[in-house]
Amino acid sequence: MELATIGLLSAIVFGLIAGDAVISANTMAVGIGLPPAVQQSGLTRQSAEEIFVTELSRIAAIPSGVPVPVPRVSSRRTVIGALAEPLKLTDVTIALQDLFGLEPIRVSATVIQRGDGLVMETILAQQGRPLQRLSFERPDSDAVALIRHAAISTFAEIAPFRVTLARLRDLLQDPAIDVAPIRAQAERMLRREWGPDTDIERSALHSLVSVLALLHGDVAGARAEIARADAFQDALATARPFYALNAAFIAVQQGDQRLAERELARAAQVPMRQIIPSFPAYLEVQRGLIDWADGKVDAADAAFRRALEVDPRNLAAQIYRHWIARGRDGAPPNAADRPPVLTSVSPQIPGLMASVFLLDPRDRTLSRAR
Repeated sequence: MELATIGLLSAIVFGLIAGDAVISANTMAVGIGLPPAVQQSGLTRQSAEEIFVTELSRIAAIPSGVPVPVPRVSSRRTVIGALAEPLKLTDVTIALQDLFGLEPIRVSATVIQRGDGLVMETILAQQGRPLQRLSFERPDSDAVALIRHAAISTFAEIAPFRVTLARLRDLLQDPAIDVAPIRAQAERMLRREWGPDTDIERSALHSLVSVLALLHGDVAGARAEIARADAFQDALATARPFYALNAAFIAVQQGDQRLAERELARAAQVPMRQIIPSFPAYLEVQRGLIDWADGKVDAADAAFRRALEVDPRNLAAQIYRHWIARGRDGAPPNAADRPPVLTSVSPQIPGLMASVFLLDPRDRTLSRAR
């Protein structure tokens, strides 16, 4: 074989290995071991890993500006990795990842029988952090439920913002879910040791905790979390309008319309329509709340109409217009009073208080939008 051919083949092989190192570096590899008794029930190792990764993928698929690693089943190799393994070059892949600091996140778990129940012991390896040992129990031996719970709790250690966002969305869809443990876990994650370049995620997580605090009835806590979110210098520029609009919402609830005006003006400074088409509707909703709190009922109604021109399905604007019409008829404030017929509801923006809550400026009471 000619030297040129050997050199070309070597370059191709090295390129494959380097490619596998880069592709695997942006992933979260999951491996799960199962005891024989669980495997005899029909749950294989690969199916257990698929269940774990499917739960992670559901969370990772939620749109967000905060990046998360792509979950991958360890037993399902990449195409490049499948080519490299027969050549016994996988160690070279790992060495390249170590050389360039591209170590992927690895989750190694095993399910153990303990009495009549099951325990899942998990080791989490993340670059720049010590190994974490996590333990999960299921007294009823429901292996699938155990794996799903472990997946969410483990992912919370890796991507706390995205997991909290998923839980907040579940909470908004099901009011029966208890907000307290969700808020407590998010606050615990904020108290942990954070590495460098984490300002974006920490800032965004503080913002979500502000919504959870308000759902928990803690107005002062919500206001404090908004201030903490806004204090990060390296927070996303597109997140600032969220923080400002939430601060304006709280200001109206606290009776400080002038502060609400300033925060609304700050929220309007960043053009958001291309990113979130319905965002300008919530600017108008906030404008309407300020005007209504100032006693300018006609101006408030006009603002809510403008919101519906931007987003005809905006639930908050529909309900506020209904309340104004009922108020003109002499009806007292009643948060449960909703229009008899609503158009299909536009998706709520979980981190935006104006989409999660209804605020009646007449008595400054809060209720859920759904």
